[in-house]
Amino acid sequence: MDRLNTKSMLRRRHLNIQDDAQCVMCNTGSEEDIDHLFFHCPFASQCWAAIDFTWDTSLSLPERFARASQDHDLQFFTEASLIGAWELWKLRNDKVFQRHDPTLSRWLANLKNQCILHLVRFREDLRSSFYFWLDAFS
Repeated sequence: MDRLNTKSMLRRRHLNIQDDAQCVMCNTGSEEDIDHLFFHCPFASQCWAAIDFTWDTSLSLPERFARASQDHDLQFFTEASLIGAWELWKLRNDKVFQRHDPTLSRWLANLKNQCILHLVRFREDLRSSFYFWLDAFS
């Protein structure tokens, strides 16, 4: 499950290329692992709240994803949540490597752009509902 090169994972593998293992997206002093980066980090929480996605963080990651998918009842929940997580990861990398501060507006713009690019993969009947969902966050 732990395949992303978070600071925590790099430290466990003795690849400490940074001074510490703290999350760069927030100033809570929390260790940067997958759970923190995508769910507990205040920045990530703000992003998910902006698109009305909620996560039961008391569950394991697979159970959390399954529960959220049921609770949100969107046929494109998997695609939207994976794109959202990918955009969080890219903003994290921009912060680490380019020193660009993450912003909610940038995350939302990137999410929308990626979602629009992925619309071609959707069945015709799902495209309009997905596009309508995207418009709700303008």
